[in-house]
Amino acid sequence: MSDFLPEDPAQIPADRWARMGLSVSEYKKIRADKLLRESRAPSVGDWAPDFEVERLSDDGARTGTMFRLSESRGAPVALIFGSYT
Repeated sequence: MSDFLPEDPAQIPADRWARMGLSVSEYKKIRADKLLRESRAPSVGDWAPDFEVERLSDDGARTGTMFRLSESRGAPVALIFGSYT
């Protein structure tokens, strides 16, 4: 982990504590949660986690056809994330 969230809260300058608006215990919890999330995240160079989604038609309608990432192993894949609400 970078110095962005140092292990020792005493390393954080007073002006930064004022901007964060956190107690030491809140800071320690946030830091522990961040470390846990990072430990579960894939590293650079890891295979992407497999998933399955329904393909949409060009006009955004559901097609009933499913796409599984692992079926495209070795081929470039472009994903477009968006909200259709």
